[in-house]
Amino acid sequence: MNGMNGANMGVGMVGPTPAGHQQELSHIYGMVDDLSSQLAENRRVLEEVVSLVGRIRARARHQNLSNQEIIAGADDPSTTENLDRLISILSETLEKALHERDANSELLQQYANVMANMVRQAHDHKSRTVTDVSAWHRSYRQQLAEAREENSRLREQIWDVQERAGRLNESVRQFRTSYDAEPSRYEARVENIALRQEVRFWKRMAMPDVPDDDPMWSDDDDLIDTAETARLAEVERAAAAMAASQHLAAQEEEENQLKEDERRAALEAAGVSSGGSLDSTSDVASQGAQGGGPGARSVLMQREGEAS
Repeated sequence: MNGMNGANMGVGMVGPTPAGHQQELSHIYGMVDDLSSQLAENRRVLEEVVSLVGRIRARARHQNLSNQEIIAGADDPSTTENLDRLISILSETLEKALHERDANSELLQQYANVMANMVRQAHDHKSRTVTDVSAWHRSYRQQLAEAREENSRLREQIWDVQERAGRLNESVRQFRTSYDAEPSRYEARVENIALRQEVRFWKRMAMPDVPDDDPMWSDDDDLIDTAETARLAEVERAAAAMAASQHLAAQEEEENQLKEDERRAALEAAGVSSGGSLDSTSDVASQGAQGGGPGARSVLMQREGEAS
């Protein structure tokens, strides 16, 4: 409840004020300001009345007048009008003051209700927030405990696997030592290496054009090293490129042959269609050779050009 007094208002009210509450507070603050100004006006009027009464009493005391004399003097027509006007003003002021007092009381009641509602909502929001945060913390701690338990279990499994792997490596190492320590296997391995070296020697003798530092000579003939793999891939690519080029050349040659056959067929067809004209041309040419003149030779050349 310290928030109502303004001492710990910031602690009690969590979060920003809603827009509706802010509008209501602004309206209430405006009405409180109007009430304060009206109360100040009423105080001023009351002070004037009190001062007027004080002056009347002071004049009566100065003139040694009693209450009856003051009342009798009030019946003076010259002062009756002023008194009636003053009484009407005071009555109107009193009615306004009573009405404003009731309105101010109602406004104060509304203000108290709104503030109580705001405080209640703030406390509800705070309680919900505290509950949600507490639930989140409990869930987080539970998840963290489960993760730690799972991590511990995985660590134990890893340690168990490492221990078993160590025992397995030790067993394999002992088996390999005992396996290599047998004399018959050692002699067989030495003989195998000697035979491979002999095969490699005879292969080099059979291929003297290959240099000794060529990558095709691997350390072990049954294993293909990286350089040999790259060389074989390069050979395969070259063979594929050569096959593709040969295929393209054969295809181009076939296309050229087809074009040549079409051209020959067209020439043969043209020669058959102009066979009669060629025979007449040959007759004219023979006559020209016998003395027919240059006109026959020109006709023969024209026919040959049309035939071609």
